[in-house]
Amino acid sequence: MAFADSTMTEWEFISAIATEADCGILLDINNIFVSAFNHRFDANEYIDAVPAERVVQYHLAGHSDHGTYLLDTHDHPVRDEVWALYERAARRFGAVSALVEWDDHIPEFAELAQTAERARTIFGATVQTAKHESLKNRDADSTEKTGKPALSADHRA
Repeated sequence: MAFADSTMTEWEFISAIATEADCGILLDINNIFVSAFNHRFDANEYIDAVPAERVVQYHLAGHSDHGTYLLDTHDHPVRDEVWALYERAARRFGAVSALVEWDDHIPEFAELAQTAERARTIFGATVQTAKHESLKNRDADSTEKTGKPALSADHRA
């Protein structure tokens, strides 16, 4: 359900509230995916528009697919499209905690643990890649400005 007439997107509204209240944002990745499907907007645009300094936690979950619409029910496994959005968010927002929500039709512990591990793996790989890219860009900028490569305090990078 959406307002028939609105002057702001959902991400503009949430960003404005967080800025005015000077508070953090719990970024519900599955809800973004569900809303994007139901209201026909680009979920990537949502992730890209939220102020990075405000995001303090991610929520991951599954949803029910009713064909013409999705319902954010937290009772199915996290879909691959939601994992992809999580990867994008982790690349953009960095070291932020994640919570996997599962409120109904709860599977055996092994599946829950596997889901948590997938979140850790995606996050770890994404943050390492982003860190590597950042160092590479910094080194390129330094070389371009001074003609000398930048020195890194972290020689493992």
